[in-house]
Amino acid sequence: MGRGLSISFDLDGTLTSNRFVDSVWLYGLPGLVAERQKIDFPAAQTMCIQAYSGVGDGSLLWYRLPYWLEYFDLRDMDSKRLVSRYASHIELYDDVIPVLKGLKDEGFDLILFSNAARDFLDLEVSESGLEPFFSRIISVSDDWGMVKAEAAAYAKLRNTVSGNIVHIGDHKRFDYEVPMSAGITAYHICRDKQPAANGCLHTLHQFAEIVRLL
Repeated sequence: MGRGLSISFDLDGTLTSNRFVDSVWLYGLPGLVAERQKIDFPAAQTMCIQAYSGVGDGSLLWYRLPYWLEYFDLRDMDSKRLVSRYASHIELYDDVIPVLKGLKDEGFDLILFSNAARDFLDLEVSESGLEPFFSRIISVSDDWGMVKAEAAAYAKLRNTVSGNIVHIGDHKRFDYEVPMSAGITAYHICRDKQPAANGCLHTLHQFAEIVRLL
């Protein structure tokens, strides 16, 4: 069972909650901006959010903390140090380990396929104990210089595996619509309140039952 089928997982919002990344982007960086520019925190937070929105999550720059540190004149701050401050906020959803263990034990090839930059991705993987489950851990932004907004990213993923591949993630466009447009079977998981694809899943247990039947 599982032979010939690779399963690709998104990370943030799919395996881990967004608490960690939100802590860095919505609190950590704005806090530094407030201190450096001598403005109150709400104003700094608004400034950061507006800057992020101006770039958009389809851009590589969105994911690159060193870019934002330079943008806000915080070049003296080390990005890894900032990210590590919030390591205690990394949290897995309850269904993650049981599902990953079950699928790996059944012979499925598991791949972690995330837009997260390495500073975030590597810390999340190490702190949550995910590494043993995956044959490949790919930072699309850092390793490939791409984002999952591009169908070409999924075409490249498909070319890295032998046999068929299935993807699951929480971003309706990046993890469902784009891979489907690239000819990859994809499923949308709805962990939180967000735009949902028809038939979106609510747990990884549901997803595991589906892939076992493929």
